[in-house]
Amino acid sequence: MAPIDYSKWDNIDTDSEPEVSSTQVPAPKATQPPAPTTPRSQSSASTPMATLQTHDAPGSAQVQAVIIRCSVDKIRSPPWSATTISADHPVFSQAVPSLPGLIGIPLVVHRVGTRSANLADLDNQIATYLNIDPDSGFAPPAWQSHVGTVVAARKDKKPLLPHHLEGVWMYCDYILDLFGEGEGAPTRLYSRQAFEKWWGDYCEEQKQFRTGDGGEKDPDDWRADRATNKEPGWLNIDQ
Repeated sequence: MAPIDYSKWDNIDTDSEPEVSSTQVPAPKATQPPAPTTPRSQSSASTPMATLQTHDAPGSAQVQAVIIRCSVDKIRSPPWSATTISADHPVFSQAVPSLPGLIGIPLVVHRVGTRSANLADLDNQIATYLNIDPDSGFAPPAWQSHVGTVVAARKDKKPLLPHHLEGVWMYCDYILDLFGEGEGAPTRLYSRQAFEKWWGDYCEEQKQFRTGDGGEKDPDDWRADRATNKEPGWLNIDQ
C-alpha cells in the first residue's frame, strides 16, 4: 500500500450544507485519515480549548481520552490528539452511538462548546462519521453539521488512545464507502468479529509507513504495541 497523501485532506470542502434528504445515498468517502498537522496561528473566532478542562476537579481520577477538533480548531492544532479527563467528565453520561455499539466498542462523544461566528467552522467530519445510522448511513441532524470540537472516551473508562479512535472512525468511513456503492447497509460488517478482522489488516497497513516515534499517544506511531497490537486487548469491554 502506498504512503498516504495527506495533502489532499487540506483541500476537503467542510463547509456546512443544507440537511440531506433521507432519500439520498451517501457518497463514497475517503479511505485514509488526515495527518495531524503542525499548529498554526490561533483564530479568535472559536472558544479556547481550555474548555476541555473545566470539568477536571483537582485530585480526581484521570482517564485517557481523545480530542477531536472541528474545522476552526484544526487551524492551530492537530485534527485529533490524546488528552486526559476526569472520571466524572460529562462525556461518560452520553449514550454509545449505534455503529460503535454494534462492533462492541463503548465509544462516547461529548461536545466541548466551541463557538464561532462562521457556522462552517464548527463542522467535525470525524464526529459525524462516528454517529452514522447503520441502516441509512446518515448521522442524525444534530451531528451532521455545526458540531464543534468534541472529546471522545470509552464509556467503561478504559484508556482510549488516538489509534483506537482512528480505528473506529475509519471503520465507519469504510462502511460509508459501501453505502456509496448503492447496495444498502453492509450488515455483514456489524459485528465484533468483522471489526477485529478489519482492525488487524488496518494495523499492518499503517505500520508500513506511519513510523512516528512519540509512543502510544502519537497518532503516527503505529509501532506502539499497546496502541496497535492486532490482537487488540483494548477491544475487550468485559470488566
